[in-house]
Amino acid sequence: MPQTEKSHNLKRSYILFFTFILLLFQGHAASAAQSKSALLPPRVRINDQAVRAGLLYDLSTDTVVWNKNMHHTYPIASLTKMMVGLLVFEDIRAGKISWDTPIRVTPEATRVGGSMVGLKSGRSLCVEDLMKAALISSGNDATYLLSQYLGGTEKNFVYRMNRRAKQLGMASTGFSNATGMPARKSYNDNYSSPSDLLLLCREMLKYDKLLQITRMGKSVISQGGKRIRLRNHNPLVVTYEEVDGLKTGFTNNAKFCLAATSEKNGRRMIAIVLGVACRSVRNRFVGSILSQSYIALGMGSLHPKTSSAIAIKPKETHSARNAETRHRVGKGDTLYGIAKQHGCSVKQLKSWNCLRGSEIHPGQKLRIHKNSGAICTLMPRPAETTVIYYKVLPGDTLWKISKKYNGISVEKLIRLNRLKRASDLKAGDTVKIVLNLG
Repeated sequence: MPQTEKSHNLKRSYILFFTFILLLFQGHAASAAQSKSALLPPRVRINDQAVRAGLLYDLSTDTVVWNKNMHHTYPIASLTKMMVGLLVFEDIRAGKISWDTPIRVTPEATRVGGSMVGLKSGRSLCVEDLMKAALISSGNDATYLLSQYLGGTEKNFVYRMNRRAKQLGMASTGFSNATGMPARKSYNDNYSSPSDLLLLCREMLKYDKLLQITRMGKSVISQGGKRIRLRNHNPLVVTYEEVDGLKTGFTNNAKFCLAATSEKNGRRMIAIVLGVACRSVRNRFVGSILSQSYIALGMGSLHPKTSSAIAIKPKETHSARNAETRHRVGKGDTLYGIAKQHGCSVKQLKSWNCLRGSEIHPGQKLRIHKNSGAICTLMPRPAETTVIYYKVLPGDTLWKISKKYNGISVEKLIRLNRLKRASDLKAGDTVKIVLNLG
């Protein structure tokens, strides 16, 4: 064979070989790109005007998908109990206590006030039941008892809470009590930021037992043979298959707060919102952003457990900015007339504007959601009542108490507590309050 022909064949072999290598590389690159695209965080459009601060986090990609004021600090109310829960989990793992460890109820725990499950002094409950009472029904009495038992005193335990927060990198967090109850001076309220709370949530999710507790819609615990029925304050757990935690909170300063988590097709999301004026708005908002994140990933919205919850697929052609308009109330206007004018219901108007009654006045501006599909809409279950026993402090009046608890009327407080007159109230008395809390 002539030398030129041999060289030509060798050159042709090299070309074929390198072409094969190039095609193989391109195939791997395409496969890697496809795999990478499956992990991309969802892109969502969110109208967050109703939220003081918050974030949506995709655990699979370690990405914050949405945030608003995520590094700013605000009061967090009963989201505080998540730190108590974390320390209990850690003490159990360290062998200091077990889920079956009995704890005798102290008189101090029964007098904490706020949202309580009704523990009786002198009776004993195991750690697991107290954790259920704290995380499911936000029982201040159960939370205080755990802190008192594990720390010797609540004050000592709060020191542990603050120390653990620093260890986790929660630089914008401070605790003054273990329950999240409002302090006598509002600047001493427990506070944190959405970014700090995300660190806490991620640490808690390392414990499988956490979600076994927080996903329960209802539970029953026992103290001395007496059954205590617990109801989860997080309605999204009851409403949606994928939502399995974490914790709600409410005080007048903190407003309605929620740290929620869900998992769909192996993809876990964490949503944190602070400072929402209405419980129903908070629930709709969190349900919406979780649903929308899964829809953006091609997984579909959250799946309702019952017909009482409906997730509506968002219309991507409309922007969130156009989702809300304002109606200025004129003389003679009624909610019925305004609702008819804008093609919505009176119930929707009340929900959008956090109205308890039907009273409106000229000049008032009402929110109108013309395109509720800008974010997914959640229709919550009917509201359920929560009973709170509040210990009257020196200087308290029924009027002051009514303002602390979202405007429950003085007249209703008098009826509930069978008082003859408002002046009958004395420091040290226990006032019964019935309302809907988050």
